[in-house]
Amino acid sequence: MSDASDQLPIHFDITYTDDDVRAYRKSMAARSAHGQNQGTAFGMSLAAILALGLAMLGTFKLGLIAPSIVQPVLLTAYVAFLAGMASYYFAVRWHFRKFYGADARRGAWKFSFDEAGIFYKNQNTEVRLAWRAINAVEDRGRMVLFHFGAQRIGIPARVFNDNAARLAFVAAASARIKAAAESDKV
Repeated sequence: MSDASDQLPIHFDITYTDDDVRAYRKSMAARSAHGQNQGTAFGMSLAAILALGLAMLGTFKLGLIAPSIVQPVLLTAYVAFLAGMASYYFAVRWHFRKFYGADARRGAWKFSFDEAGIFYKNQNTEVRLAWRAINAVEDRGRMVLFHFGAQRIGIPARVFNDNAARLAFVAAASARIKAAAESDKV
């Protein structure tokens, strides 16, 4: 990698290690399991708990259940609901870990970052992305992620000379993404 991370073009030759693939898979599975907007999932959970309580109140008011069993039935319903949510979360997380683990990141890849955008390839794939196609760049410590649509490109932090070079690279990429987004608005 070039020492001047803010100047383009920059080229990387990367062979992803098992640790790189594991870090990418874990990061992406966690993001996918949480969803893009955690506030919505939290709000839906609160709404479901409220709906469950109101349904229980309705069955009590209609006389469908005896007053002595309201508390045990409500407790059982809440525990079942929370167990279901936890099971769903872990199932989705497991699914995405498996999905991202099957990703064909293994092998040698060539990355190039220039004025036009990002180009990366291996023996089976060649992809060219304009800067305006990239939604964001995220520094995750062990991995620098480029977000485009529902996909991500992960650059292992080990390819940078040091933390300062990684941070400069992320800042330069962020500036390119922002400039491309602003030029599309004009």
